[in-house]
Amino acid sequence: MKQRIRKVGGVALSLALLAAAGWAGGAWAGPANSVPELGFDPAAAPDSVLERAGLGTLAVPDIYGPGKVSTVCNVWMKTTNIGALGNPFTAQSSDPSGQWPGASGIEYLFAVYLYVGAKDATVSDPLLLRRVSHATEWRPPTADERDRIYQSFDGQVNGQRLVDDDSDGAIDEDPLDGYDDDGDGRVDEDYGAVSQQMYTCLMDDNTEAAINTAAAEKHAPRGLRVRQNSYAFSVPGANDFASIEWEVENISGHTLDSVYIGVRYDQDVGPISKDRYYSDDLPEPRMPQGPDPTIGGDPDDPANPNYIYLERVRSDDPRYQDGACTLDTMAVSGFSLVDDDGDLGLTPGASSIVLLGHTVDPTGVKAPRRVGMHAYAYYSPGVPYVQGGVPTNDQERYEVLAAGGASGDPHIDPATGLIPEGYIPDAGEIGDYSGLFSVGPFLDFQPGEKISMAWCLAVQEADYTKPRDDLRGRYEQCIQNAVEAVKTYRGAYESRQDIPVPGPTDFGREACFLKTPTGPTELADCHDDSVNATRVLKERECTWFDLDCNYCTGVPGLVLKRWAASAPPPNPQLALTAGDRQVQLEWDNRSEYTPDPAKATFDFVGYKVWKAANWTRPVGSTGPGDDLWSLLATYYAYDPGINPLELKTADGRDSTVMVPLLLNRETGDIIYPSDVPCLEIAPGVCDTAYAKKLTFTPTGRDSTIERYPVVKYPIGRYRFTDSAVLNGFTYFYSVTAFDSTGRGRAVAKLEGRQAAVESDGVVPQSAFAAAQNDGKPYVVPNPYRGGAQWDLTPNATDPTGTHVDFFNLPADWTRVRIYTVSGDLVQEIGPGDAQSNGRPQRESVDDGQASWNLVSRNGQDIVSGIYIFSVDSPSQGTKRGKFTVIR
Repeated sequence: MKQRIRKVGGVALSLALLAAAGWAGGAWAGPANSVPELGFDPAAAPDSVLERAGLGTLAVPDIYGPGKVSTVCNVWMKTTNIGALGNPFTAQSSDPSGQWPGASGIEYLFAVYLYVGAKDATVSDPLLLRRVSHATEWRPPTADERDRIYQSFDGQVNGQRLVDDDSDGAIDEDPLDGYDDDGDGRVDEDYGAVSQQMYTCLMDDNTEAAINTAAAEKHAPRGLRVRQNSYAFSVPGANDFASIEWEVENISGHTLDSVYIGVRYDQDVGPISKDRYYSDDLPEPRMPQGPDPTIGGDPDDPANPNYIYLERVRSDDPRYQDGACTLDTMAVSGFSLVDDDGDLGLTPGASSIVLLGHTVDPTGVKAPRRVGMHAYAYYSPGVPYVQGGVPTNDQERYEVLAAGGASGDPHIDPATGLIPEGYIPDAGEIGDYSGLFSVGPFLDFQPGEKISMAWCLAVQEADYTKPRDDLRGRYEQCIQNAVEAVKTYRGAYESRQDIPVPGPTDFGREACFLKTPTGPTELADCHDDSVNATRVLKERECTWFDLDCNYCTGVPGLVLKRWAASAPPPNPQLALTAGDRQVQLEWDNRSEYTPDPAKATFDFVGYKVWKAANWTRPVGSTGPGDDLWSLLATYYAYDPGINPLELKTADGRDSTVMVPLLLNRETGDIIYPSDVPCLEIAPGVCDTAYAKKLTFTPTGRDSTIERYPVVKYPIGRYRFTDSAVLNGFTYFYSVTAFDSTGRGRAVAKLEGRQAAVESDGVVPQSAFAAAQNDGKPYVVPNPYRGGAQWDLTPNATDPTGTHVDFFNLPADWTRVRIYTVSGDLVQEIGPGDAQSNGRPQRESVDDGQASWNLVSRNGQDIVSGIYIFSVDSPSQGTKRGKFTVIR
């Protein structure tokens, strides 16, 4: 079967071949917008090869499966620490790039690459004056294991946002990266975690690995470090986009100038099962984008193809108090790639990239005055750069970042910040498109300074039956999804201590500025401009300004908390153990000891246990889709301290249960906490989380208990056994947590998303039984007739997708050997050998089963015939058998 290695003729290339082919980080001398494969496994390469590549034995790029994929939301996007998002490295991993919804096999992204261009006046060579660090020219800072991708979630201990977690007087001062960023001798003790699933990492452009990136043009680093944060939300309204925040720091030791941050994108929309699914796409720059509220524009005017978000502010909203804010407005800046016809129903959605925010300067001296794209371009296949095609070197890349390309047209209307109406391809110009957009410029970029930008990949359903010019009719859900993404980024206002807030007269002013030695002494904002006035900056006290020209943002006495969305409890950590015709699930109580990040309460209600079976690994699928998940049970937490549970004992007598437990209200089944030791923070001292807890009395009224303690326990706290399984088949499980928000008719249940990737699958294994087959091993299926019920679709790491299994192996078996009838050794299998799923053959003490993928020791598929096998065991000697293969 053809491997999912796209746009390179179906061949994975080595780094040496990439250099020979003239790859320049996303551009080829061959087909336009092609993207290469790494083509080798650094973990298996000799040290000499690694040293020449500038990697080292531990500096393996985090691109290998199972990778860091945003599985809690509907957009499954992969994060790497090598300058790429998505999965262009399909020879190394079968992870999705940007599938929606979930593991559907329908892609809405191939890859996104980070571009940062800068002018370095300290260099003498004019060819090095303006260069761009791009794609795989970004690498982890060191080869140390700590320079990896970290995972966190909103509400995690030490990761509470806008909270002094370590009581040192500073807030969120030690970002999650494995380093002691604040110099207090502790690591990652006070950072701000965002969303239900957050991935964070560091990338530098000046490491040995980055400098030695194989390309036609030698990489010239600018001396930059990027902190990359990936966010995914699980709640409706915020779960159809995956967001990225890049913070760029100048670590060069000298000033850089004219800095631009760019997103080089290749969206590729369609089902992976369809050959060349990416060849019938169309750019749609008109959607989703809406006019700046300061410019105006009637959203109800049929002649206006854009729109604006309008929200009537509630009378009880604190923003309404001075009467200036009656209608909240907001602009949306983004663009999309769509399929020409929805692939006849196979591709239900459209892929949008939405700019959410970036560093601004109200003076316009060092950064743009407002958020907006600086330049935008899309590229048609096979078009040379001088005619509007893909840039192939740093000079051209910088030209695109700064001016849009060879034409010098940035394709952004400076008056509105929108992509012009005329920059749209005809409906007949379908193809494999890619593109780039930038923000900036950022001027006088001093050592130690930081600039940032945030964007998201948003996917929602499109109505491809509507005319293309009917933007609202065709893309109504996509537009609303983009609005929800911007609203989530904009955040909400909260009351916090020890954080500067706008004063009583600073209504609508959301940005704090201090007087600096080299900066201006007076500034003006939208409020001041209306009366032709300015205000004097103070040195040690915030002067507040209205940068977004919106009277509904900036609330006196409250702090703006960006990335605000409702949050269910995080799902517990889960471990699976395969047995003989059963699978045991074990999980911890993380969901119970994580306070709600918004309410600071323990509002956990219960768990749901999910199972997925009959997965055949459809082409492009990285795990079971939503349609395969079935709910096994729902368990509610039961606290006997609030309301003791009356049960019947085995002899029919009443019994009062006085221990915490999980109760299935439908079946009466109970999960009692297992006797596992709590997590200790010191010898004999259990780690405990404290928060308020929302509980319910028998009359239904809620009560709040302050400083409610919850002891932390490891995996094994709860156990659930599923016996409705067959040996040799793959199953997936997920345990989600849910809470209860609101009261009465407004009550809503928020819960995590069930999800799993292929590596999470578990296979029940038979145990040895002396009474079975006279105590001898045997093979299933026998005969093998070219397929089996447990067969999966082949992929790059599992070229056959099938297996035969040896059953009834002794517990101490040491080797299985397969021979032809003429006595030629075909293959050997040991208990520690791994199959395509990466797990050893002996998965438990009683595992009496082993798999063989019908590939010989020479790497060839075996032919039809009769095969002999032998099983060695110290306790039972050597036992033999035979089986038949019919191709």
